[in-house]
Amino acid sequence: MNSNLPTACMRCGRCCTSFGVCITLFDIKRIAEGTGLKPIEFVTFTPEPPERERTEPAILLEGKYSLLILKWKPKKGRVCKFYDENSGLCSIYNSRPTLCRTYPFKLKNNRLVDVKSRACPVLWIPEEAKQYITDLETYKKELKKYKKIVDFWNSNATEKDTLEDFLRFALNKY
Repeated sequence: MNSNLPTACMRCGRCCTSFGVCITLFDIKRIAEGTGLKPIEFVTFTPEPPERERTEPAILLEGKYSLLILKWKPKKGRVCKFYDENSGLCSIYNSRPTLCRTYPFKLKNNRLVDVKSRACPVLWIPEEAKQYITDLETYKKELKKYKKIVDFWNSNATEKDTLEDFLRFALNKY
C-alpha cells in the first residue's frame, strides 16, 4: 500500500448505512454478551446475492440461501441498528462484528490489502495495521468453524426452518 494514503477511517458511515453487515455466530454471541440483547433482537437475514465481495457461508432458511446480517433501523433503509447517525459512531463498538473490525481489508500473503470496497470513498491504510491483521486472522478461524456449523445445518434443513430455528441450533452447537 502507498504510504501517502490516509492512516485512518474517515468515519463517513457508508459501510454502516449502505449494505447489510454480515455476521457469524461468534459475532452474535459477542454482541449478545456486550449488549444484553437476545440474538433475535438484532439478527435478521437477507437473500444471498448472486455476486458479493464477502465469503460468509449462506444458510438455508425458509427454503432459500441467505446471509445473516445485523438488523437495520426501521424506516431508515439499510442503516445498521447500531449506527448512531448523530455521532457517526457505532453504539456497540467494543462488541462490533469482526467484519466491522477488519473492513475494508483482507490478508494476502500475510499482508494487509484493501478489498477495493464499494462503501469506502477513499483508500486508506490503518495506523494500527497489526490489530487489523490479528482481527483478520481471528476472522479466518471463526469463518472456518462457522462454515462447518452452517454446512451441517444446510445438509439437514427443511423449507420450514426459520431464523429462530437456526439460531437455536447454532448457538447450542457453539
